Amino acid sequence: MKLFARLFILLLCASLLYSSAMYGYVWLQMRPIDPITTVSGLQSLDTRPQVHLIHAVNSVRRAKAKDSHYEGLELDLNRMDGRLLVAHDEKDFKDAVSLEQIFSTVKNPQQKTWWIDLKTTLTQADIDELKTLAARFSINPRRMFFETGGGETADLLTQNGFPILLQVVNGFNEDEQDPQKRAELNAQMEENIRRYRPFAIAGSLGKYPYLKAYFPNYNKAIYSATTVRPSLKKKFLKDALFKDPHVLLFMQDEYTWAPF
Repeated sequence: MKLFARLFILLLCASLLYSSAMYGYVWLQMRPIDPITTVSGLQSLDTRPQVHLIHAVNSVRRAKAKDSHYEGLELDLNRMDGRLLVAHDEKDFKDAVSLEQIFSTVKNPQQKTWWIDLKTTLTQADIDELKTLAARFSINPRRMFFETGGGETADLLTQNGFPILLQVVNGFNEDEQDPQKRAELNAQMEENIRRYRPFAIAGSLGKYPYLKAYFPNYNKAIYSATTVRPSLKKKFLKDALFKDPHVLLFMQDEYTWAPF
């Protein structure tokens, strides 16, 4: 009995230490940044409920495994031999599937939020194909968010009613505490936002404190895809980020407990 009590106390202490460590990690990630230059006054026009997404749903097996656990799914859209396929890069092409196959696997694709990370440019013909596919599965195009940088693809998507998640400019979180460099980075970001009118700014967890500091009132799509193992910090991160009403999309990674 004494041994059992000691083991219980040890487990309890270990759990408390682990929880404290994970909470501390999240606190460090979320600590605010004091602005060293002007804060943007740009505001998002489009607001929606906050959605938690799963990263890299690039196979039928993974789509099936994660369907019932997440409100949103993220996938990579690439091009192989002229066709749009779901694959991160060339090494994945041999196992690539179509977007139609992913939609067909999910029970209610029209109820999901889709974060589509573009690994290729799109033409108007591509966008027409995507519109037709969305209509076939009764998916509102406004539920399909395309992550992309600036350029013609962003313009075409916006013109055709697909919302974009605009990637942050290079070096956005590397201002070296230089007010002039910070102002230049913010100006680039503002110029892109005004041109492409994105639904949200897309950035990694490491860029979030800078986005919150300098673009506090603009929608944000944040991703943390570095930890796939079960971890309490995932819950802490989600809870912390969703305290910010302007984080509307938060995407994390997770194991699929079978080969994929």
